[in-house]
Amino acid sequence: MFPPGTMRGFTVKYAYILLANVDGNFHAVTAVCPHMRGYLPIGMLEGNIIKCPVHGSQYDVTTGKLVKDVPGVLRVLTGGGSHDLMSYPVSVEDETVYVEI
Repeated sequence: MFPPGTMRGFTVKYAYILLANVDGNFHAVTAVCPHMRGYLPIGMLEGNIIKCPVHGSQYDVTTGKLVKDVPGVLRVLTGGGSHDLMSYPVSVEDETVYVEI
């Protein structure tokens, strides 16, 4: 396992998953930004918010919800904005974290 305030990226059944430990609780969301395909595990995690390393959109890793979209000019130049990430159920048993895909 890994400590609170950290995250890791995994490939599970051909899905890219970001697993984040927020205050001792594990949460799993899609690890690739739906807007410009930024790999979120190399972004910045602050509390429960992950910031895309490519364009700065921000997502809540506890829900997958988009909390801050890309700036308007960037949205026009790249053909649209971001949308929510897919969220996955997580359980922990005997120090093992399970993500339901």
